[in-house]
Amino acid sequence: MSSDTESLTIGPKPDDSIHIIHEALRHRKEEIPLPYLMGVSGEAFRFFYNRQQLKKGMHTTFYNPLRAVSKALGFEHEMIYDDTFQAAWGRLQNNVQLGKTALIPLSDGCSFLIENDNPNTVVCQNGHRHEFSFDQLREKWQKLEGLLEMGLHGYYQFVLGNRPHRPKEREMALGTFRSASKLMKSRRKIRGCTMGISAYEELISHMQRMIDQQQDIEKRSEIAKWNKKLLLQCLEGRRAAVSYIEIVRKDFEGEELEHLERAVVAYRNVVKLLESLQTIFPSPKSVSAETYSNPTTNHSEGSQLTEQRFILKIPAFGKNWQTQAKQFKLSCKASIKLLKKLVKFEFDGVSALEDVVRVGEKLKM
Repeated sequence: MSSDTESLTIGPKPDDSIHIIHEALRHRKEEIPLPYLMGVSGEAFRFFYNRQQLKKGMHTTFYNPLRAVSKALGFEHEMIYDDTFQAAWGRLQNNVQLGKTALIPLSDGCSFLIENDNPNTVVCQNGHRHEFSFDQLREKWQKLEGLLEMGLHGYYQFVLGNRPHRPKEREMALGTFRSASKLMKSRRKIRGCTMGISAYEELISHMQRMIDQQQDIEKRSEIAKWNKKLLLQCLEGRRAAVSYIEIVRKDFEGEELEHLERAVVAYRNVVKLLESLQTIFPSPKSVSAETYSNPTTNHSEGSQLTEQRFILKIPAFGKNWQTQAKQFKLSCKASIKLLKKLVKFEFDGVSALEDVVRVGEKLKM
C-alpha cells in the first residue's frame, strides 16, 4: 500500500489528459471533437526536446492543457491540492456528490470520477464503469509535484464545473492561433526542454553530434527512443492541427481563409514528413543488440582443442560494429534532411496562423 510520503514523479502525458477530458465531456453530453480539444489546449502544436532526458519532452507543457481547454470552452474549473490522502479523499467525495467531474492521476493513467450513492466508494467512468474503495484509490492515486504544472508534492484533482458561458468560436480560434505561435517560436526552456522550432534545432544538433562522434550503442539506442512514443505524440498533434483548422475555418472569410489554407497545406506536409521519419529515423529495434554465441579456440600444451563460448552483443541490423555504425549514420543523415524540411513547414504553418490573427485584428478596427 502506498504511503503519503511516497514520491511518484511521473504524471499523465499532456495529450493523454486531453483524451480523458474528451471522455469526461462526452459523459456530460458535451460532444466536442477531440481534434478541437487538442487545438484549443495547444497540444496540437506542441513539441519539446531534451537531449539529456528524452522522456521529459513528452511530459513538459507550456500551458496546462486542462486549464487551457476549460478556460477556452467557458467551463468553471479548479486545481485542488491536498498533502494527505485522507484530505484528498474527503474533497473528492464532496466534489462528486455535488455533481462535479474530478480528473485525477492514477498509476495506470489519468481518470475522471463521478458521483456515487455509496459514501465509501467513488466511480470511475472512462469507457467503463469501475468503483474504487478508499483503500483501492489510495493504492492508485499518484502523488505528484503538480498536475501538468509545477506544484507542491501531494495529491491533485482537477475539478470541472459548470459551463456558465460559451465563448465565441472565432475568438477561441484566434486565441488558439496566438498560442500556437508562442509554442513554436518561443526560445524559452521549460524544465530543461527547448520548445517549437528551437526543439527541432536541438534534435538536429543532437543527431549531427551522433554522426560526428563515435558513439557507443547505448547512446545510439537512447536517441533512437525518440522514434517511438515521442515522434508519435508529435505526429498525432499535427494531424489534430489539420483537423482543428478545418473545423474552425467556417468562422473566417476572405483573406483569412487564404491564410488558413496555407496553414492546412503546411501542416499536412509536416504530417507527411513525420510519417516518413517513422521509417527513416533510427528506431529502438534497429539499434538493439542481439545475443549470440561466438566460438573461439584455445590451445593449451598437452590438451585437446577446446571450444570456449562467450556472449557478444552485436547490432541487429549489422554483422559487425562498423556496419551498424555506418547504417546508423546514414539513417541520421537522412533524418536530418527531413527534419530541416519539416522545420520549414512548421514555420510556414504558424506564420500563416499569425497572418490570420493579423487580418482578424484589422477587421476589428
